[in-house]
Amino acid sequence: MVQIHPPLPTTMIKKDIELFLGPIIEASGCELWGIEVTSGKGKGRILRIFIDAIQGVDISDCEKVSREIDYHFQFESIFSEFGSFEVSSPGLDRRLFNSKQYENFIGDVVSLTLFSKVNDLRKIKGTLLEVLKSEISVKTEGGIVLLEFSNIDKCKLDLEDQLNKKKNE
Repeated sequence: MVQIHPPLPTTMIKKDIELFLGPIIEASGCELWGIEVTSGKGKGRILRIFIDAIQGVDISDCEKVSREIDYHFQFESIFSEFGSFEVSSPGLDRRLFNSKQYENFIGDVVSLTLFSKVNDLRKIKGTLLEVLKSEISVKTEGGIVLLEFSNIDKCKLDLEDQLNKKKNE
């Protein structure tokens, strides 16, 4: 009798991939900022890998890390669900992937997309005020909102706010 196992949840796959890629990326002088998996089925899925470094990253860093990952991507079963991968910098309007990253950007303007509506909104923009154990607080035009990490689909730094900060440095 053949047992058929359901596919692993995306969050489990992401964690395994992060654990696998972390040391490879660090050996290249960069750090893993985060990963993103495109929706879709089978070999059409794309794995996006974001890297960063204290001095920032450029195209040559992305190429170097991409070459290091390419061998593993072809032969490691952990990547079997993906048709391709991309390596890039997180950019000024970087997506935030974990609570440590959120903590580093307290006071910055963020744009969030939620899984479930809060105050009748699925998209929220405001200033990141506080990072708690399982939620964040954001000051919006309508007041302060508490958002559970588990309800945040995406959180990105606001590009206009980041450009103004760069200009004032």
